[in-house]
Amino acid sequence: MELAERRRELGVLNGLFDRARQHRGQIALITGGVACGKTALVNTFADHAVDSGAVLLTATGSRAEQALPLGVMGQLFGGTTPLDQLTARTPPAGVGSTVDSGWDVLAVDQPDAAVLDALCAHLLDLASQQPVVLAIDDVQFADAQSQQALLYLQRRIRSARVLMVLTEWAQPRPRHLPFHSEVARLPYFTRLRLAPLSRSGVAEVLAQQLDVPTGRQLAPAYHQTSGGNPLLVHALIEDYLAADCARPSGLGAEPVVGDAFGQAVLDCLHRWEHSLREVACGLALLGEHACPRLLGRLADLPADSAAQVLDVLTMAGLVHNGGFRHPAARAAVLDSLTPTDLAALHVRVAELLHHEGASATAVAGHLISADQASGPWATAVLCDAARQALADDDATLAAACLDLAHRVCGDDQERAAITALLAQVDWRARPGTANLRLAQLRAAMRAGHLTGSDAMTLVKYLLWHDHAGEAAQTLTTLIEATESVSPQVHAELGLTYHLLSHSHPPLFPRRASVPVPPGPMELLATTGDAWSRAAAALATVLSTGPSEVAISAAEHVLQTCQLTDTTLDALVSALLALVYADRPDRAAPWCEALLEESAARQANTWQALLGNLRAEIAFRQGDLLLAAEHARTALDRMPAEQWGAGIGAPLATLLLATTGMGDHDEAAGLLKRSVPEAMFQTWFGPQYLCARGHYFLATGRLFAALGDFRNCGALMTEWGIDHPAIAAWRTGAAQAHLRLDQPDQARELLTEQLALPGAGVRTRGVSLRLLAALDRSEQGLSLFTEALALLRVPGDRVEQAAALVDLSHAQHGRGEVDQARATAEQAMDLAKSCHAETLCRRLLARAGAHHAGQDGGDTGAAAGLATLSRAEWRVASLAALGDTNRVISRKLGITVSTVEQHLTRVYRKLNVQSRAELPSGLPLQRRTWSEERENARVGVPSARLSGRAAPAGGWAHGRVFGTRVDDRRVRVE
Repeated sequence: MELAERRRELGVLNGLFDRARQHRGQIALITGGVACGKTALVNTFADHAVDSGAVLLTATGSRAEQALPLGVMGQLFGGTTPLDQLTARTPPAGVGSTVDSGWDVLAVDQPDAAVLDALCAHLLDLASQQPVVLAIDDVQFADAQSQQALLYLQRRIRSARVLMVLTEWAQPRPRHLPFHSEVARLPYFTRLRLAPLSRSGVAEVLAQQLDVPTGRQLAPAYHQTSGGNPLLVHALIEDYLAADCARPSGLGAEPVVGDAFGQAVLDCLHRWEHSLREVACGLALLGEHACPRLLGRLADLPADSAAQVLDVLTMAGLVHNGGFRHPAARAAVLDSLTPTDLAALHVRVAELLHHEGASATAVAGHLISADQASGPWATAVLCDAARQALADDDATLAAACLDLAHRVCGDDQERAAITALLAQVDWRARPGTANLRLAQLRAAMRAGHLTGSDAMTLVKYLLWHDHAGEAAQTLTTLIEATESVSPQVHAELGLTYHLLSHSHPPLFPRRASVPVPPGPMELLATTGDAWSRAAAALATVLSTGPSEVAISAAEHVLQTCQLTDTTLDALVSALLALVYADRPDRAAPWCEALLEESAARQANTWQALLGNLRAEIAFRQGDLLLAAEHARTALDRMPAEQWGAGIGAPLATLLLATTGMGDHDEAAGLLKRSVPEAMFQTWFGPQYLCARGHYFLATGRLFAALGDFRNCGALMTEWGIDHPAIAAWRTGAAQAHLRLDQPDQARELLTEQLALPGAGVRTRGVSLRLLAALDRSEQGLSLFTEALALLRVPGDRVEQAAALVDLSHAQHGRGEVDQARATAEQAMDLAKSCHAETLCRRLLARAGAHHAGQDGGDTGAAAGLATLSRAEWRVASLAALGDTNRVISRKLGITVSTVEQHLTRVYRKLNVQSRAELPSGLPLQRRTWSEERENARVGVPSARLSGRAAPAGGWAHGRVFGTRVDDRRVRVE
């Protein structure tokens, strides 16, 4: 095979050989980097010289044989008499080093000179018969005695037919050696320097092994990967051919880097001194931190020596710009180490970087790779790296750091803190696994090693995993230990208990031993702690109702807090404060931004919690479709068992949203989902009952609805959390009484609701809207106006549309037909915009009733409607609401083609040309108001939930989830 880019050097050697054959002895020294092709060049030339009739004598210097006297000469002249005489004069084995042997490369004793002269005479006699080529590879490793002998010979071959070819590694900082000086000053000396292959040279090598087009295509990438090192280029070709056999279609321009390349990298390292491999290993581990000083400390070399070795690696094409050219080269170096050696090296690198002030993340990475650490500094570094990893949203790295820190930590209290942090890491991505840490946290709490915020972490996870009783006991213990905490911490603990007395009232009863923190308004004004400010704002809203101070405090937290594991509770509390203050309009943009951030940071639990809040906010703003979307996504983020009692919140919101959109099938499916019993020991239970009541109300099961609303109210009253923003049960109960033609009971409930301290603008607006529907006087119309003004503040479009529907009905009753029609159209537009299909049906039903009652009504259209089949009626009603054919097919479970056929018949029967001309009075079900009232009076058994039958007989009798209901009170058993 022809050598690539070595033609000039080969020509020079052939020319030197021609001179040597003419009795003009020559010396050639070939230098170059590791594996640059020196040996291949000499072998190619040697073959030519032998073919030309020369005698070839070869030898190879070896680092392992440098202590062997005359080892190189023995390879050249083994068995000759002069060499045997010279060998007899050498020191015994073991003392033949350059320094200890006493041999001087330049000075030769008289007896030795005679022997060397005889050896030279033997060579010259051989050369008189035919040309002689002496080829000595890696002369830098020749022993001192052999170097002395070579110098003796070189000075005596000027007129002989002898060509001496030497190869030597080029060093970026060559040392001044006597041997080099003596050889270089001879007039018949020639130096040849071999450079790495250029891109064209690599293409030439590739073309020889593959083909010319492939060589041109692969050359740039292969040159970049190999650095022009011929050994590495041939290894890459070997990997290419092996891969090409597996993939006959061929490969792309990217190099195929496999086992051959890795082995070639190791071959390069083992050809040099041992320091080359040590520096390469250090470079592989130090990475961006590598520098001659640190590499030298790691390899026990002076910095200057390490820099020289690094230059050798660069000349060899393995390293570029201070790092390995290809990751496979780094991997090959590390794979060559035993696991024990690699771990030990990782520990040394970690210690070195720690003392150099490197980042905790960089140091921890090596400790984790070694899977060992010792000393307090290592534990501290691992914990710091875990916190940084959490900030960078790398939960995997954080968990790895904390696992190792937990194993090596020798301090019990510090280990407890690490366990709490581990639970935090688990909870962010997989809340179900955080339960595994509870046993460790409980043990640490019992031993007195868990304090402060870490103890609160235990309380949080106990609540999440439905261990509320144990959480209450733990929190009470912390509060009672007043001597061990500061007044500020004691106040925060009391504030926590106060909030839990609202969210988990049966297990956190209000009692004198755990007083409510005094002055929540003062805390709002003075505290600088984000969670305390947010919690105080929420506590104020729940205790005394909405206030601008509380709203401002909540918004301050949202404006100033970054989303982290430690601030999530504060941000959620601030959002809840705005929601329960009936200001979803202010909460929506903040929640949306936090939800987007949690999605970008792939924090699954954050997304579930914030998605649930976003769903509730959207529902309170009247965006039913968005509310349902976020609630479904939140439920999908975590399995039901990981939600615990908290699953009641997204279920309630989704139930309300689907009911409002008229999707009663999905709502009914939600009621079939089992829920934990523990949910009815929290405020999620009343919220769920209230949502189920609205479903029963929408489906005409009025007594069942009234039972759920009253059960909800009884629980909230018993627990002391009768706050309409948590669950406005009076609104639902009043609607049921109105449907049952019981206006006095409805009016009483609405009046009570308006008098509650927690009634915000949305609650007051809904209450006034229902009261206005009971009053046909002029005052009733003014109530509608006031209700609409209040409902515009939070932006609840559904309730605004409902108010307009009732106002239109009232206007029609007063004979204001045109004004009633305009109001109805405005209500329809608003209801359609928020996908309130149930409200649209109600509006259409009233509009149809009004239209039928007018003199001169369109009897032709009414007659056409009467001819529609049930299937045609359902398709027409959805088309009138603006649904596309595809949406109608999905809702009704029929094909698009069937929808088109039904619409064709509807257009013909109603004598219209398109859906835009469909009558506006098309409820989805052909059911009149009187029919609904009649069904309500008959009563319908309520749905089953959690494996138990809900009460069928209304308020007076029955048991609901362990709660006995009788008359006006609920006793929790």
